[in-house]
Amino acid sequence: MEEPILHSKRQVAVYIPYRRSANGAFEFFLQKRDMNAPTHAGIFSMFGGGIENQEDSKIALMREVQEELCYEPKNPIYLMKCERSVAVFHVFIEEVGNDFEGLVNVQEGEYGKFLTREAMCDVEVSAIAHLVVSDMSEWLVRQDR
Repeated sequence: MEEPILHSKRQVAVYIPYRRSANGAFEFFLQKRDMNAPTHAGIFSMFGGGIENQEDSKIALMREVQEELCYEPKNPIYLMKCERSVAVFHVFIEEVGNDFEGLVNVQEGEYGKFLTREAMCDVEVSAIAHLVVSDMSEWLVRQDR
């Protein structure tokens, strides 16, 4: 019997801080990846990275956010597990204040930026970030009711 090319999927913990703008729209903090990034080079995507060894997804998240943003999430919520062809994304979200950008120091990528779903149509964003933000937006709207 022939063996599949993809034996196992990479486990990844990702972080999406969000806030409400003055007009009430949700904004999502994404990373503008640099051109040397191994995935999603030159486009916007999520902060985070691979779960190492026997790490729990939340432990990996805290490590990755510290490495990439020099920040410790206060109350991350495990929103969902999103399985794709080559990776399983463990998605954590956190509502943050308007001072968030002053609290972080982006260490990977070019910079971080808050984007609304509408603004994500005007810039290049990874397919996984679009998918996750779409699901996240729907969940946030349901929580508002």
